[in-house]
Amino acid sequence: MATAKKTRLEAVKLLPEVIRRLLLISDAEVLLREVLTLAKDALGADEVSLLLLDSSGHDLVEHEVVGKKLRPTRHRLRVREEGIVGWVASQRLPQVVADVRKDKRYVQGQGDTRSEAAVPILSGEKLLGVLNFESRKVGYFQKGDLELLGFLASQIAIALRMVELDEGARRWQERMSALHNLLRLGGGVVPRETLLRRVADTVRLLCGGHYAAVFQGDYDREELVLLAQSSAGPVNIGVGARQKFRTGLTGKAFEIGETVNVRDVRNESMYVDRVPGVLSEVCVPLRVGDSCVGILDAQAPNVGEFTEDEVLFLEAVARFLAPSLQASAAVK
Repeated sequence: MATAKKTRLEAVKLLPEVIRRLLLISDAEVLLREVLTLAKDALGADEVSLLLLDSSGHDLVEHEVVGKKLRPTRHRLRVREEGIVGWVASQRLPQVVADVRKDKRYVQGQGDTRSEAAVPILSGEKLLGVLNFESRKVGYFQKGDLELLGFLASQIAIALRMVELDEGARRWQERMSALHNLLRLGGGVVPRETLLRRVADTVRLLCGGHYAAVFQGDYDREELVLLAQSSAGPVNIGVGARQKFRTGLTGKAFEIGETVNVRDVRNESMYVDRVPGVLSEVCVPLRVGDSCVGILDAQAPNVGEFTEDEVLFLEAVARFLAPSLQASAAVK
């Protein structure tokens, strides 16, 4: 253990230079790999792995591994239920285990692992994932390592935030370009049916990738009429289908004239299951002045799919689209 202790002391002394090097890395994925390599070298661990929380918030999925030979498939662990890593994620507390064979929480990955250390990766109060260390030696990791582990986890949190910001900027640019293209098609440049199909396709591809639709309100019959839809899979709904006002989330949004964004439709009593595989839905009213003339609907297979940025984009599309529905002939 004396050699391991010396390695750690040397790593601590090098931290100022390490921080300077990390700050020069602009590529977030390169930064992640660099931090994991640094973590392995600093502690002399046999393996270091980064597990990130998936979109459901229930599973941790292996994102990057440094050390032993790569596994053919990525490990997936349930938060709270599986492994030391799952415990660390649920409690948001670091953990050092001297002998994994004596810990009931341990889930075997590498057969020769004897000790393990894991630390949560946090952005404020939000859990991003877990940084996990394994060694073939019993008692290799010490509680005194937690300070260094915490530093490394904070660097990974920064890298993940960079990834998020880069991806967010790219998606926003895509949406603004798409909105610009839709605006060019407005004003009668193409038939209304073509415009509506293009809107549905654009919304589906850029927001959730599963299903999108445009409805128009028929006040005479108090019904919403499906004018256009775009789906990643087969659906049993056809253009022209009708539903009564106040039915489903689309009806709710139409009645109150406000955006309805449901993170998990399984917890929403007004949700109507018409599209297979949906877990989240957002319904944006198409308004002209005080009047609601229709609904722009998007549905996704993941819980909490629709972010604030996506809702802003959908509301911008709705503002552009609403006048074309108002100007059209009343649906009979």
